[in-house]
This record gives sequence, structure tokens and C-alpha cells, in this order.
Amino acid sequence: MPQQIDLLDSEILNDITNTFKALGDNTRAQIVYLLTQEELNVNTICQTVGVSQSTVSHHLAKLRNIRLVKYRRQGNQIFYSVDDSHVAALFREALWHLDHVRQNIPDYPGSHPV
Repeated sequence: MPQQIDLLDSEILNDITNTFKALGDNTRAQIVYLLTQEELNVNTICQTVGVSQSTVSHHLAKLRNIRLVKYRRQGNQIFYSVDDSHVAALFREALWHLDHVRQNIPDYPGSHPV
């Protein structure tokens, strides 16, 4: 008899695909990467990524809506950071995966069960 395979709930599946879609944009992925390293204001993000303030604000709004980033206000400046440690861990896992793929390193049995 075949083993029962569980499927993801449609709402969870939608949230997962929206997360990966958000990270599928080069500018948004670069912004999230920067924010995994430190909290930054919009001007610093603009200068570092090399895009306009309106473009950065547009991307940050999308990232906030799906809770990949959060902000805090200090005076008249707004500082952004990743929403929580899971966002940074997700990004680190993607980088480690790419490192293994590029170096053709096999995964270790039982290293990261889902």
C-alpha cells in the first residue's frame, strides 16, 4: 500500500510562494541580504543598492507586507531590519545551498531534515 503523503494547506502554500517570489527579485533580495547584516535607513539602502528612494520604498513596502522586514522610527528617520531571525536563517540556508551546488559538495545524510 502506498505511503500517505501530506500536502501543504493552501493558505500556507500561498504564503511560502509569496515569500520566495519576494526574494526572487534582485533588488529585494539585495535589500534583505543587507538587512541580515545590520539595521539600515532608507538613504543608506539607496546608496548601497544604487536605486532611487522611491524604488527602495516600494520594495520595502512589499517586504514589510509579508513580514520579511520591519522598521522603527527614530526622530525623522526610519530604520529597517529583518523581521526576525528566521529571515536571516532562510537567507543563510540559501547561500549555503548555493555554495554547495557551486562546489559540488554533497549534502550530509540527516543534516537538515524538513
